[in-house]
Amino acid sequence: AAIVGLVVATKPSGMGIGEYLREHVADQALRYFYIVSAAMFVLGFIFSRLYQRSSKERAFVRTGLGGQKVIMDGGAQKLPLFHELIWVNMNTLKLEVHRSDGDSLFTKDRMRVDVVAAFFVRVIPTVEGISTAAQTLGQRTLDPEGLKALVEDKFVDALRAASVSMSMQELLD
Repeated sequence: AAIVGLVVATKPSGMGIGEYLREHVADQALRYFYIVSAAMFVLGFIFSRLYQRSSKERAFVRTGLGGQKVIMDGGAQKLPLFHELIWVNMNTLKLEVHRSDGDSLFTKDRMRVDVVAAFFVRVIPTVEGISTAAQTLGQRTLDPEGLKALVEDKFVDALRAASVSMSMQELLD
C-alpha cells in the first residue's frame, strides 16, 4: 500500500498510473538490473580468476588468512595479499645416484664398487603427508633435479652403509 501511495504521489497529474510505470519506474528498474548484473559478472570473473584447482598430479597447501588448508581434490580461493600456495607434486619421481671412480663405494672386503642406484620417491597422499612435504621440501617437489640435490647425500649414506656391511659376492647376489 505504501508503494502504491508513493507511485500515485510522484506521478504527474494528467498521466495514468500504467503510463507512468512504463515510462519511469520500468526504466529505473531496468537500469538497476543492468548495474547489478554487471557488478555480479565482474565479481564472478574476479573470483573465478582467484580460484585455484588441484589435480591428481598436483596438490597444494594454502597458508595465510584462515590458517593452513591442504587441497588434494577440489580447489580454494587464493586472495593475493592474504594467501600463499605451495604446490606439491603427487607423482612418483625416480632419482638416480651414480657412484664411480673416485666416488665409488667400499665393500666389507675392502673392494671398490661402482654403483648406479635408482630411488623412487613420492608424497604420501594424505593431509599430513602433503603438509609435511610442503613444509620440508617446498616447491622442490616440482623439480626432480632440485629434489635430487637435496636428498642425494642421504641416499649415498644409505648406500655406503649397505655396501660396507656386505662383501662383493653378497652385493652381486
